[in-house]
Amino acid sequence: MSNKNYDAAGMPAPAKQRNVRPRRRLSVDERREELLRVGMELFATRPYEEIWIEEIAQQAGISRGLLYHYFRTKRDFYVAVTRQAALQAAELAAPDASLAATDQLRAGIEAFVRYAEEHPEGFLTAWRGALAGDPEVREIGQQARERHTTRILEAVAGDNDPPALLQLAIQGWISLAQEIIARWLQEPDAPRDAVTELLARTLLGAISSSREIATRQMRYSVTKPVVR
Repeated sequence: MSNKNYDAAGMPAPAKQRNVRPRRRLSVDERREELLRVGMELFATRPYEEIWIEEIAQQAGISRGLLYHYFRTKRDFYVAVTRQAALQAAELAAPDASLAATDQLRAGIEAFVRYAEEHPEGFLTAWRGALAGDPEVREIGQQARERHTTRILEAVAGDNDPPALLQLAIQGWISLAQEIIARWLQEPDAPRDAVTELLARTLLGAISSSREIATRQMRYSVTKPVVR
């Protein structure tokens, strides 16, 4: 076992480039927020299985016992971190109801991409959580997608019942948008404005196409001859 990769207790040593926070006194709420930020930094870049409780505690500048005071298990900590990341993204990308529908969508996309760029740990943590095998963590990701779907539908359909095809188009676009943003954060070769415009055009195109197809199908069903 190499001393370079493991500590004296046989645990994986934290990456050298990570900044370990100095020990300091914080209130209960402040400490919890600090731990969630540390979790976002760690889980954004590495899978759940590769991160040890000892590393989380060292990164946060606390003892392992104090970490267990806030979260009973590593899984509880992971669930809380994923939920916090999803809520953060939702709050910062909330739509402006005073704008026209198209402007709402563009503004929401711009805010969401800006959040992802400025808080990559939070976005990537939520994105990785949506792909995780843990059912509770996957449910958090599903709730986040449903929240975004509802917001978009409210902007484009208002109080009317949206066609099933429109809902399907928006749900598919959300998965596409998350994948595009995640890949862009890991390989930021394109400017933010270009990514925002790409996402806006694909969303508007999906909405327009779904409406056009739904209208065509309705006309066909009305004009279709009845077979007796």
